[in-house]
Amino acid sequence: MADLDHLLASFESGDLERPDAARPNFLDLVRAIAAVAGVPDLELTPNGEAIRDRISGPDHLVFVLVDGLGADVLERTLSPDSWLRRHVVHTIQSVYPPTTGAAITSVATGEWPAVHGVVGWWTYLSRLAGTACILPFVRHRDGAPLVDCGIEPAHTFPPSLTSRMTRDTAVAQPSAIIDSVYSTWFGNGAATIPYQNHTAAVLAIAARIRAATRPTHTYWYTPIVDREAHEHGTGSARTRTAVLDVDRALQRLAAELAGRDARIVVTADHGHRDVGQRFPIERDDPLCDFLRTPPSGDMRVAFYHLQNGARRAFTSEFQARFGEHFALITTDQLEQLRLLGPIPLAAETRARVGDCASVALDASVMRYTGGFDGDHFMHQRSHHSGLSPAEMTIPLIIA
Repeated sequence: MADLDHLLASFESGDLERPDAARPNFLDLVRAIAAVAGVPDLELTPNGEAIRDRISGPDHLVFVLVDGLGADVLERTLSPDSWLRRHVVHTIQSVYPPTTGAAITSVATGEWPAVHGVVGWWTYLSRLAGTACILPFVRHRDGAPLVDCGIEPAHTFPPSLTSRMTRDTAVAQPSAIIDSVYSTWFGNGAATIPYQNHTAAVLAIAARIRAATRPTHTYWYTPIVDREAHEHGTGSARTRTAVLDVDRALQRLAAELAGRDARIVVTADHGHRDVGQRFPIERDDPLCDFLRTPPSGDMRVAFYHLQNGARRAFTSEFQARFGEHFALITTDQLEQLRLLGPIPLAAETRARVGDCASVALDASVMRYTGGFDGDHFMHQRSHHSGLSPAEMTIPLIIA
């Protein structure tokens, strides 16, 4: 079976979930949030309008992104009477690839990955002529800060929407990342709320809202569920404790805001799937002989920039070694399937994804280990960036 046919058959069987912009999705939500926060002239789909109307126009809007809290993890971990599950409206579909860099860049810009071009933790940048770890904003080869390589956020991302919001806007993030290059670009002048733990975040957000003299919008990002799922697996006691901690924190935030015209909206950037087989691609791997630059992308999707005339040899080598676990498709097929969004690839996005992509057909992961971060990610127990329902399906929670 040809790789494209294999991928289509996996969509048909339900083993994988095909991105479908006609379904309620992450972009519908983030554009609805931005519209409520005052960004003008945003095009909303009917599903986006329905989400906007469900949120309505509260004096105080809190948008909480719980990294890694897919619908599958939520339902397996919490009881139906938990705060989070009691306020689930329905599930929505994440962006593809379902990974933090792609999703939160969509939060910042209101654009699909096809437009903003962040297509994984490791994203090839034309201006760098190499791969960057996009959230730490460093060069993958050696960990050098991108700004020291002459690469600024303005060269890398479309403009952030935050400065166009008419509400008094703030960004709450862990203290360790709130002053990073990426976070500074994301916030784009918004007030910042650094925090050490969820209790501190809740108290700071509530105090800000109580002191407000005009309508507010607060974006709160928490990485705790994602971190524990990566290191310990989706069914671990550590992951369960993390989800329970988020549930308790949000219940307390709701109590702190009781009596005020406030709305709390919660979702995730992606879900998680425990790891099957692991395939490290080392610096001296024969596959690299066919490439102009090392593979980029993420753990269950990779992008390849081929040497001239190397397509047939690369395809043969790849399929012989990995064809049971990954479908190798061309960039034209990636675009025709609308995997990165319901629109054609922007020119820069096409340059970033190169000539072809490998898409995981099962729980396997693959990673180039020749960068400064070595094989660390290969040891983690759970990952995302694949097309399984567990990774692509996230909750929409409104309270």
